[in-house]
Amino acid sequence: MPRSLRILTLVALALAPGLPVWAAPPAVDRKGLDALAVAWAKARPKSKFDAWDAKARAEILEKAKALGPIPEGALEEVRDILWRALRKEWPRTDGKMTTPYGEAKWIQNGKGGPKAGLVLGLHGGGEGAGDASEAAGKWRLSGCLHMYPQGIKLVHDTWNTVHGERFVLTLMENAKVQHEVDPDRVYTMGFSMGGTGSWFFAGRHPDLLAGSAPCAGVLMASPKSQVATKAEVKELQYGFVPNVRNLAMYWFIGLADKNCMPGTFQSAWDQILELRKADPSGYLQQEFATYEGLAHAFPPSEPSKLLTWIATKRRDALPKKIVWEVAVSPYPLPEDDTDRKVARYVKEDFYWLHYDRPADRAYTTASIDGNTIALSLSTGFPEDWTIWLKPKMVDVTKEVVVTVDGKEAYRGLPVPDVLTVLETLDARVDRTLTFDRRIRLAKN
Repeated sequence: MPRSLRILTLVALALAPGLPVWAAPPAVDRKGLDALAVAWAKARPKSKFDAWDAKARAEILEKAKALGPIPEGALEEVRDILWRALRKEWPRTDGKMTTPYGEAKWIQNGKGGPKAGLVLGLHGGGEGAGDASEAAGKWRLSGCLHMYPQGIKLVHDTWNTVHGERFVLTLMENAKVQHEVDPDRVYTMGFSMGGTGSWFFAGRHPDLLAGSAPCAGVLMASPKSQVATKAEVKELQYGFVPNVRNLAMYWFIGLADKNCMPGTFQSAWDQILELRKADPSGYLQQEFATYEGLAHAFPPSEPSKLLTWIATKRRDALPKKIVWEVAVSPYPLPEDDTDRKVARYVKEDFYWLHYDRPADRAYTTASIDGNTIALSLSTGFPEDWTIWLKPKMVDVTKEVVVTVDGKEAYRGLPVPDVLTVLETLDARVDRTLTFDRRIRLAKN
């Protein structure tokens, strides 16, 4: 049937007596969306050291809400309008930025672009020691933009600190917006303190990474992180190891290492093996090795083998199953509150989940099976949770069912809208982790 005849037939059917009136899906309001994009792009903080102006953000969200629903299939169109405006307003950095902790610098080489990955190479060191050039000499992948941050304050485990975390997260955003790198090819790598920092980002932000290489470092632990054997570890820093379920990691430690003793790495590996037993489809992209007699050094053939391995890895941005253990204030805590220029970054988004009021040590699993989404909550309230969705994840023509701890908490057809696209793009400036519909859970 010719297209013109099909259209006339549909119109005739829609107007026939006794039949429901057919309504076309709402079109994208381009004029309103363009104005929203410019306002958002100008107002959004360009650094993780800066906070949104609460009044300005509320006004922009109201404007987005007023634009209402969008047609099926319009996610990319809306996202790209917002993205172009953000790129236009984004500052062009040249290897340094101003932070509340002083000037932050980094070495940068390689080219960006939609097919380019991003390597964040973290230097080693400690109190009063550490140089970005050390990392720049080791961590390189073909076809990647490379950023090697210089610790703003050279303290022990500087990448785990408030300023270290916010600095690296800012560089990720700079690379994604200014240089348009592929958000599904972001890697953290480091040796010694850089290895400790790489584990930190792997455990705290696995949703932002394609892979991590934490070499010859430690994990924060009780009673202390520097222990020779796993038997001495009473508790690893919570909120890290369970979270790497869907992340590719390549890590190792020398059993004779006195600078970064092997106990915490061995303990973390034991924990991963236990998690894998309980969850056979998870924690499968882990490569860990120990080396007898190896001190604080690279084993033979490293990091070449590591770089060859990790270069093939891509982020699983929309995993069917998520495990999220929350650490609101991970160690190390500030030694002196007067040094806390900004608060610890609050992580509210994790893959396709949003947590309004993150509770310390909350342990959540979430899985998608067809159009059924199951959540298990160790603590807190269902109404604090939002599920972000897009057509790749479910059949949008059918109802979505959400259960919380085995009880049905939602059943319906989530509607795509401008507000969800804006909020999810704003959260991580990540073109892959941008969604067009949500399920906001209600009280039981």
